[in-house]
Amino acid sequence: MTTILSIVTELYSTKIAISNLNQEIIYQSTIKHTNEDFILCETIMDQLPIRRDTVLHQLRNDNIDIKEIEYVVAEGGLLRPCKSGVYTIDKKIIGDLIEGIAGEDIINLGGILAFTIANNLRIKSYIIDPVSVDERSELASFSPHISLRKKSLFHVMIHKHLSKEYAKSVNKNYDDLNLIFCHVNERTVSVAAHKKGKVVDVNQEFMGNGPIGLCETGTIPSSDIIDMIYMKCYSKNEILNLINKGSAFSYLGTNSLDIINTSLIENNKKVKLFLEAMSYQIAKEIASHYVTLDGKIDAIILSGKIFSLNRFFKYLSKRIEKLAPIITYPEDYTFEALIHNILPIIKGTEEPRNYS
Repeated sequence: MTTILSIVTELYSTKIAISNLNQEIIYQSTIKHTNEDFILCETIMDQLPIRRDTVLHQLRNDNIDIKEIEYVVAEGGLLRPCKSGVYTIDKKIIGDLIEGIAGEDIINLGGILAFTIANNLRIKSYIIDPVSVDERSELASFSPHISLRKKSLFHVMIHKHLSKEYAKSVNKNYDDLNLIFCHVNERTVSVAAHKKGKVVDVNQEFMGNGPIGLCETGTIPSSDIIDMIYMKCYSKNEILNLINKGSAFSYLGTNSLDIINTSLIENNKKVKLFLEAMSYQIAKEIASHYVTLDGKIDAIILSGKIFSLNRFFKYLSKRIEKLAPIITYPEDYTFEALIHNILPIIKGTEEPRNYS
């Protein structure tokens, strides 16, 4: 039986799943990490051997025969601008992920971890839809200054997968629809305009701009950053920490949806205000793509567990409901997207892309 190992790397967890060609997940586990696990790690890349060893240990501990694994797959990381699709992991991809060619992020470890494990087992490894996929129009990618470059960095895989799933649900082709897609995970927010099968405009989700998220700050006034560096003498790491642990961390002391939801039930005014402000910013970003799509919007798709919070959904939906029908996907569809995308490659009905 052909089996596929899927790997998802998050800040304090490594998620793994074993699936078959029927898209059935026959094994799944979430490996939790603590600050102490990475206390000697100065960089994200230093975590690689720890995460690799814990994955292999977990599989063996749960009586999974790793010799039966035939493919390893992960979500694509921060690479050079590229096309949407499935890529065979090669030395060029690994080199760019290690170098952090488009930025350093925990998502980069996914592809490296997949390659490392696959290499040891002498099997094939792939990444799906690198977050650096760039399909933007010339106007959308136009930089505010000639010496700067606006980057296309967002969770392409989830955007594409759920947009296509929605298209199927209404008996239409993704390539025929105009969609506004908003993905909110435990860290960031991305809002994109999908026009006839291409993401023609999107905010830079990773260390960039856009609405405030549960971890990352989104757009920050440039004058404040300049003051922090040159007047208050903030170091690069202090600035990065501010961006990565702003938002809910700075206002509420947590980005846990469980804690936030409990506070909502208790009618915590600070939490209510933060969530309403967050939904307001997201609504503005969504509404801006009315212009991008020339007012022709088939649906607005909302993805992420935060939309299971009824109050947050109401905060947002009341501001955008007149634009187009709203569809929600409030669960985690990462494994589903990984498995769905890799099957055509395994079955030979599609060819993987070559990054090099």
